Amino acid sequence: MILGIADHPSFKTQLNEFLTFASNLKVEVVELRLDRLELLLSLNATRQDKTRIVSVLKNHDFRWFVHAPSIGINLASLNPILRKASEEAVMKAVRFAAEICAELVVTHVGRLSRDYPQEYIEKSLENAIDSLKRINSFCKDLGVVFTIENDHKAKDHVLAGNAEQTKYLVEKIGCKLTFDVGHANTFGKPEEFAEQLREHILNIHLHDNDGFEDSHLPLGKGKINFHEVIKGLEATLTCH
Repeated sequence: MILGIADHPSFKTQLNEFLTFASNLKVEVVELRLDRLELLLSLNATRQDKTRIVSVLKNHDFRWFVHAPSIGINLASLNPILRKASEEAVMKAVRFAAEICAELVVTHVGRLSRDYPQEYIEKSLENAIDSLKRINSFCKDLGVVFTIENDHKAKDHVLAGNAEQTKYLVEKIGCKLTFDVGHANTFGKPEEFAEQLREHILNIHLHDNDGFEDSHLPLGKGKINFHEVIKGLEATLTCH
C-alpha cells in the first residue's frame, strides 16, 4: 500500500500550505479536493489563472488524485437542471485531472432528498447511474481512472451506503471504488464491507468515528478496528 494524504474542506490552509504540509510528511500521493475554493473556481477560470494553478501543483513531485466537488453536487437529483449542472461540474473535474496528469478521480454518487418518499429511490438511482456512466466513459477517453466513493449514513436516502448498494453501482457503472472506511463504519463493520468489495477497491480513505456519525476523527480516536480492516486489504493498491 502507498500512503498519501487527502485534502478536505475543513482544512484552514491555503493550497500552498497544504502542499507544503504534504511534502513534509513525505507522502507519495496527494488527493486534491476540488471543493477547496481556490481549485473550485479554477474549473471556470481563464487560461491564465488555470495555468497558475497548474504551475503551483507542478512545483511539487506528487502522484495526483482528484476528488470532484461534492458540496452542492447531486448526480442523483430528480431536478434535471440541478442534475445537469452537477454532471457538468464533475466532467470539468475530470478534465482538470487530465490537465494535471492525475491518475484517478473520485466522485460521490449523490442522494435522494429525505423530503421525497422512498418510492422515488429507483428513479434517483437511475439518474445517478446514467450520469456516472457518462463520466466513466469520459474518464476512459482522457486516460484517468474513475472511482465512486461509498457514502455514510444520512437523513437523506443514501444510494451508495451499504456493501450491496455499492457493489451494484460499481458493477453497473463499470468503475472502481474509493473505499471510505469511516463512511462504511456508519453502516456496520468496515472489514465486512471491504471483503465484499475487495476486487473493486483501488483507493482508500482512512479516518475514524464512533459508528454513528461521520466525524472524521484521527485514527484511534473512534471505534474502528483498523488492524482488521488493513489485514483484509493486503491486495489493495493505494491507501491514504
